[in-house]
Amino acid sequence: MIITKIPTVEKIKPRVCAYVRVSTDKEAQEDSFAVQSMYWNKRLGEDENLCYAGLFTDNGISGKQMRNRKGMNEMLGKVRAGEIDIIYTKSISRFARNYTELMTVVRELRDKGIPIIFEKENLNTIDPKSGLVLSVMASLAEEELYSMSKNQQWAVRKRFAEGIIEIGHVYGYHCKNRQLTVNPKEAEAVRLIFKLYLEGNGMIKIANMLDETEYKPRMGGKMWSKGSVRDILTNEKYIGDVLLQKSIYDVKSRRPNKGELPQYYVEGNHEAIITKDDFETAQKLMKERAEKYTCGCTGQNTYPLSLKIKCGNCGSTYKRKTVAKGKTYASIKWSCILKDQKTKAACDNHEIKDEVIVKLLVEAFNECLDSQYMGIEAEEENNKLQSLLATEQELKQLHIKGYVSDSRYRAEVAKILEKIKKSEERIKISSQNANMKKLKKSAEFTQDMADFLIRATIKDWTVTFKFANGYETTKKYTNGRAGNVNGKLCKHKT
Repeated sequence: MIITKIPTVEKIKPRVCAYVRVSTDKEAQEDSFAVQSMYWNKRLGEDENLCYAGLFTDNGISGKQMRNRKGMNEMLGKVRAGEIDIIYTKSISRFARNYTELMTVVRELRDKGIPIIFEKENLNTIDPKSGLVLSVMASLAEEELYSMSKNQQWAVRKRFAEGIIEIGHVYGYHCKNRQLTVNPKEAEAVRLIFKLYLEGNGMIKIANMLDETEYKPRMGGKMWSKGSVRDILTNEKYIGDVLLQKSIYDVKSRRPNKGELPQYYVEGNHEAIITKDDFETAQKLMKERAEKYTCGCTGQNTYPLSLKIKCGNCGSTYKRKTVAKGKTYASIKWSCILKDQKTKAACDNHEIKDEVIVKLLVEAFNECLDSQYMGIEAEEENNKLQSLLATEQELKQLHIKGYVSDSRYRAEVAKILEKIKKSEERIKISSQNANMKKLKKSAEFTQDMADFLIRATIKDWTVTFKFANGYETTKKYTNGRAGNVNGKLCKHKT
């Protein structure tokens, strides 16, 4: 009789971490921060069945936007690098209060097989049944942030009415205890900008000239832009004054205050960098130039194709402009913003006439309606998706319990996640196809064409159109008369 000992399978410990966030640095919040930190360090760090990857924290940081949270971004970086298997956190509101950002992260991590465990709500984001509950709870967290934001705005407006100044970073100044003092080096750049503008130089030209100097833009930027120059030229703080409540804030955006709320003007608040005469002359000159050169636009997103045309070379957006305005050969073109601001040295991609891209879009849209992106049953595909999600969860549990080896788990879950991704894409296309039934062909440009267009990419005298149902087509173009090459007249032998 032969007896062979079968070795036990070494149990693989899941690599876990915890995330803690409090929104202010007040004493009560500090206590909460310390308590949360100790709780997770003890619970996860002392569990022999887990491999504790550490605690990631953001103390005194709002949950409004993730880009401002170092702890969150460091944690997500390690997750994306494959160093963490599970994330624990106290509640949805501690993780994020922005519904869109929260759901984006949840979906991304789910695609990687990484669950987020919300202890208070008892939710595991990998569980298919958690989707609806998570969506509702995330919406409530965002609504709570909105309510708190309203209360804070009321307090700020009351301080404005009492003349209490709240100032952040301003180029040309040091800011300490809400007081501005001149930064000599940056103040030189501010004076140079006003001097060059009053001498007749445009904002783009000034930005290019500054790039050749030792002066650097704010916040560690490498290059000056038209926008940064305009911000300085229009900021009343450089004459020692402060206009309070220039903007209106809400949870998701900031917009200019155009009279919806009262504004307060404080004179002589701090030391001036330029004279009031120079500032007022610059504002008058800016207004005159705007009236002379504007094409009647009321904003960046004025036209149906605004923000939808992209540069295939540098990735910048194309903007609409009138060339040779007032001349008999005037035309409307779309051109790369980076090229316009930084010349061909930054981007040498070609312009495209408005009439040309509109004509090509009409052709591409009609072809899109003729395409075979039809026939996907949304309900059947959704059932497949739920089955895949359940299989993924089951495999995850087997891996955690040690029944599936690490290498096999990663190989199998990669296949499942790829199927999940394709299934979600098919469901999305199915939804878009349902909308396509309402669309009709047209020989003329319509708003429906612009709405159904996801992106038009310009590169090497071609336009690639991508539509909402996934259909994509590339067309060549010229800006000249029929038979011309790249918009230039051909020379023919006689």
